[in-house]
Amino acid sequence: MIETQARVLEVESGAALVEPMEPSGCSACGTKGGGCGADRIGQVFTLRSKRYRVLDPRGSKVGDAVVIGVADGAVLRGSGAVYLVPLLLVFMGAMLASHFAPLANSDAWSIAGAGTGFVLGTIWLLWFSRRAARDARFQPVILRAVNDNLFVLKELGS
Repeated sequence: MIETQARVLEVESGAALVEPMEPSGCSACGTKGGGCGADRIGQVFTLRSKRYRVLDPRGSKVGDAVVIGVADGAVLRGSGAVYLVPLLLVFMGAMLASHFAPLANSDAWSIAGAGTGFVLGTIWLLWFSRRAARDARFQPVILRAVNDNLFVLKELGS
């Protein structure tokens, strides 16, 4: 489970709008090596604060500090569906069109096949994104409240 702390901004039935309190969900940016820096690059291109809609089975209140999480497998499955499937459709379209095309125009047919694969990949992404938006396995969820009285020691770099 990938977890991060967030503050609840708004509450609705079964869901909440939260804003992360930590700079990165993986907490690697606070380690001795400084992490990968991906969050810092993302902050350059983000003009407004990050707010996310998450599932709220606990019934949190506005202002609560909570821990949100998303299943490890959800990130991998989502990435595969968003990147791998459309890319494979483009390649398969190009290869199939080139295989069945007349020898004289095989390049033009390959381009047309790749374009067809691209259109099919776009349709796949639209279908998958609608399905994933309704699937709780792909949604971040509030796991628990942050205990304000809990003191946690972190290793400091020397």
